[in-house]
Amino acid sequence: MVRKLIGIIAGLAVAVMLVSLIQKFGHSLYPPPAEMDLADQEFMQNYMTNLPWGPLAFVLGSYVGGALVGGWVAAFIARESSLVIAGIVGMFILAGAITNMAIIPHPAWFATATVVGMVTAVLIAAKLASGRSIHAKVY
Repeated sequence: MVRKLIGIIAGLAVAVMLVSLIQKFGHSLYPPPAEMDLADQEFMQNYMTNLPWGPLAFVLGSYVGGALVGGWVAAFIARESSLVIAGIVGMFILAGAITNMAIIPHPAWFATATVVGMVTAVLIAAKLASGRSIHAKVY
């Protein structure tokens, strides 16, 4: 039980750091406008509607990458119940992504890609972490 808890905490820490780093890098390549006001819903709707795919790709990549690497770290440390442990990390990152999408309007394709990408990342993370044997249980 202690290994599982340590794995989840370590996986979350790695996931949050990776999400932050990727998004910070994305913001350095695609800086938001200086006049951006998150409270101005009309401005944000217009901004997100006209936003090119590049900045969104960094955000999507950060969520999926965070779920993949963080989920793998958690499941690897836990050594058992890989899918459950990786899934817990993925659920926390998904909760953050959903909160972000609730505050800032995103295109529908982005929301769909985020959910599909993160579920896929968690499944891959669990399988990689349980890869000690090709027949290892991931549940």
